Amino acid sequence: MRYIIIICIYFLYSVGYVNSQNFEKCSSNNNSFEIDECLKKLKSKLMNKDIKLIIHSTDNSLYKNKNIFLNICGKNINRYKYTDRDGHLNIKLDSKYLVNCKAKIDVNIISEFGLCPKGKYAKATWSSLELNDLTYFSCSN
Repeated sequence: MRYIIIICIYFLYSVGYVNSQNFEKCSSNNNSFEIDECLKKLKSKLMNKDIKLIIHSTDNSLYKNKNIFLNICGKNINRYKYTDRDGHLNIKLDSKYLVNCKAKIDVNIISEFGLCPKGKYAKATWSSLELNDLTYFSCSN
């Protein structure tokens, strides 16, 4: 019985390890050439990968079950995406969008209208330089 439990724990650990994609951040202490080279290598690693972000609304609550509009490196995604019931947003970094990125990948996330005063939308950003999992909407456009 003990061996079965050990095998189950090992299996769960290995599945979690395979699914986690920990990418090493580029150090901002390096000179600009080294940062640029690091970001280009990271871009090639992130190409056609899924990233998972946790989106927070302007009041720091989870942004659950709502529409999101994306802009990746200046290219608008022509269909909107949804956050799930836990506030997670999955983004596939397709090569057709990353072609527009020189080195750093910038993802601009735009909320539904009405999140900010006067019915405006809020914005959040994600970049490959920071590699943040948590993203917060802001009304300062």
